[in-house]
Amino acid sequence: MISRFQNMHKGGKTILASFTVILLVYGITIIGISHTNDSGINAIDDKLASQMEQKRMDVYAQITEVDPLKGEAKARIEPWPLDDSLGYRYRSGWMPVKDMSIHVDAILGASTTGDNLYKFKKQVPVGGFDVTVDEKVSANSNISKYPFDAYTFEIPISATYNDDKGQTQDLPILPQDYTKKIDTFDITMKHVLWTDETAEVTLKNKSTVDAAVAEYNTGLTSSIFNAHRSNSTKLLTLIILVLMLTGLTSVMTMTFMVASTKRPPTLSALTWSAALTFSLIGLRGLFPGSPPIGVIIDRIVYFPALLLTLVCSLTILIIWTRREDYVN
Repeated sequence: MISRFQNMHKGGKTILASFTVILLVYGITIIGISHTNDSGINAIDDKLASQMEQKRMDVYAQITEVDPLKGEAKARIEPWPLDDSLGYRYRSGWMPVKDMSIHVDAILGASTTGDNLYKFKKQVPVGGFDVTVDEKVSANSNISKYPFDAYTFEIPISATYNDDKGQTQDLPILPQDYTKKIDTFDITMKHVLWTDETAEVTLKNKSTVDAAVAEYNTGLTSSIFNAHRSNSTKLLTLIILVLMLTGLTSVMTMTFMVASTKRPPTLSALTWSAALTFSLIGLRGLFPGSPPIGVIIDRIVYFPALLLTLVCSLTILIIWTRREDYVN
């Protein structure tokens, strides 16, 4: 094997070395973007759960869709009783044994009464419900920054129940996250205080943990969900941009060679330049998440590349129609 490589033509060695480097870089990149570390999130969840009583309701929130153009996100809320004194758990749904109410601060809800107060009657099997939450304005919450745009959503929740005497009582709840990867976004959740959305609950700050547990025990929670483009989305976008620039470079090189009479203006050259021009339009449609026309990468790469390839194609066409000293 080594002797065959040593006897290989210089050009073959260059190509083989290039492929090897590309495979190594790709492999390292894939390993890097596939690595996730949820230990910190799980640790704070375990800490909060350990300081609360078993007689509580865990409330799972799942971001199911992010719409950057509307500045909204759809979330699914799934209450889950931990104690039989509050309700019975099924495989997917549950059944309360007390009348309960859960309020989610959202711009759109799906309650039967048309508001954001969800009432659960005792002894009636139920499941979760969907809400639409509004985006919190931030520096990166702009689709024009694709694929480096990011969006923040807050989901405040409060809960109560009726005791045996019919009196309204605070229902202890613990917010949990069970969001999966959605479309082109990665979703991360952090606990914040109901009274101060800027105060993140962390293990390093014990006072925030104590304050959060106190709020949870009175049926008040608030969680922040951050949606940012996944590393796979960024990688694919980069590959598409490289393909665009490669096509532009190819057409510009061919146009220069033809214009300087170092290569003949053949019909095949004209066809190839036109094909590369139209291929850029197809490449633009491959951007994951279908960003709207006019994002920053369009203005920096796509629009100039499309314009220049068009100019190059027209240049070759003009030279091809005017010169008669070449045979196709």
